[in-house]
Amino acid sequence: MVKVLIVGGTGPVGQTLSKLFLSSQTPFLIGSRNPISINNENDNVASQSTSNWIHMDLTKNEGINKSIDDDVDTILYLASLPQATTNDGQPIDITLTKNLLNSIQKKNIKHLVYLSIVGVDKMPFSYYKGKLECERLIKESGIPYTILRATQFHSLVEDIANYLLNYPMDIVSKVAKIQPIQVEAVAMELAKIVKEPPLNSTYDIGGRKIYTMKEIADSLLEARPEKESTVNMPIIGEILNGFAEGYNTCDNISLNSNTWEEYLANKYPK
Repeated sequence: MVKVLIVGGTGPVGQTLSKLFLSSQTPFLIGSRNPISINNENDNVASQSTSNWIHMDLTKNEGINKSIDDDVDTILYLASLPQATTNDGQPIDITLTKNLLNSIQKKNIKHLVYLSIVGVDKMPFSYYKGKLECERLIKESGIPYTILRATQFHSLVEDIANYLLNYPMDIVSKVAKIQPIQVEAVAMELAKIVKEPPLNSTYDIGGRKIYTMKEIADSLLEARPEKESTVNMPIIGEILNGFAEGYNTCDNISLNSNTWEEYLANKYPK
């Protein structure tokens, strides 16, 4: 029976995909450095997924061939280490991608699905440049592929807002744009992609609404117990200009995603 291999399947997207695949009875394996953690005895999804887990460490090029048996013909590539670099300062995601591609060149892989980020081709982050190089390597590998670029998850957007709000004055831009999307919506899109033929192209998916960072920060402060106010931050530098131009947003909206307001209401009920 044909299986899907989720590379880096223990993160939020991978865990959600595991639930979807278990529900749809889609055969799958999870390849990752760390085993699946079971937080409580009632975590049935994690318990069932542990039997599907195989050790795979792309940083050391370990376990890849063992993970990709003859039944695997589709790979969902989710693994990423945003803060890690090689000794020469190169984003380590490039090394992960090279190791994966080298290991699967002679395998019967019919579809490689890669999760990337909206704006990697326009935003001047070193991490984004690394993701863009990973996209290029996949495109030139000769392996049939689909690349899904997603906007930022709700939790990451909250982390960004909290980081900005840690300054003595809550200085947040009212023109920098962001388009939060629900993890489950991205997982649902990936689950749909693996059932379809490879596109051999890239497409974007984003949350249901585009906000300014000031709107995000103000609504976050309103939702939390403490009440503060924010001050506008002027756009300075190439990175902030990219946010102001909306390079990290897209027109293709996921109707499966909840909104930022719904995310806050669920996390901070009143």
